[in-house]
Amino acid sequence: MAQRKTSTRSRSGSGTDPKPRSGAGCLIWLVLLLITLLLFVLNWDRIRETISSTGFADAFPDRRVAPAEDPELLPQETLPDSIPKGDGSAPAAPPQPKPAPTTGSPVFVPAPVDAVKPDSSQPPVRAVPTVVDRPADKPTATPMEQVQTTRIAKLYFIQVDDDGAISRHEVKRTVSSSDFPLTDALNALLAGPSADELSRNYITLIPTDTRLLSAQVRGSTAYVDFSEAFMYNRYGIEGYAGQLKQVVYTATSFPTVKDVQILIEGSKRDFLGGEGVFIGKPLARASF
Repeated sequence: MAQRKTSTRSRSGSGTDPKPRSGAGCLIWLVLLLITLLLFVLNWDRIRETISSTGFADAFPDRRVAPAEDPELLPQETLPDSIPKGDGSAPAAPPQPKPAPTTGSPVFVPAPVDAVKPDSSQPPVRAVPTVVDRPADKPTATPMEQVQTTRIAKLYFIQVDDDGAISRHEVKRTVSSSDFPLTDALNALLAGPSADELSRNYITLIPTDTRLLSAQVRGSTAYVDFSEAFMYNRYGIEGYAGQLKQVVYTATSFPTVKDVQILIEGSKRDFLGGEGVFIGKPLARASF
């Protein structure tokens, strides 16, 4: 029994051996850790290049605030226009305006010019050249137009010789042409002789205030309507006969007119003047 107790004590007394062994193991691990850290520091540049080339760092974005000195890590809108992007691409966009403060009165901030996009649905606005307005040149009638707007009319005036004898004379006058050539000729007759015709002692016996109211041809008879002034001639019977000759010969110069019916204010009268020149029927050249 004494021997078993002795052996037991000897075994229990040797239980203090593991303590020195565990202290030596910690020292070995500490040395290995220091060696690993030293190798990591010495090879940091190569490790960083390997991480960047493999893209391993993109899976864990860095949320730290970049220092203001590094322009590549600053927000895009804070970069000046003169600093290009770090990857060598086109220059950065101009800074966008910051929103106005909500307190106080609203402040209108105009949008940058580059931010306004044209509406593709509307047609492009084209510059219109300025046109200086000027009055149109007056059209000049060509010789052909002058021939078409005028015609030669045969008019009859009276000439009184030194003995007092009255005779009629035909003159050819260029008058305005219209769709009513008889009216044109009679109006020219009422206007009286021209300066050249007066120099040849041609006069008219038609009263000065006479107006032509209408002139129309029915069959071979021209119905000529005068105003009331045609009824009074200061030269007496010779004056009435002379004014009737002027009208009848001028009207019958047209080949389609054979005789003339004189009307006063639209009605037929039997006599012209108080001395009794009969006008109650159409008058021809043979009536005188």
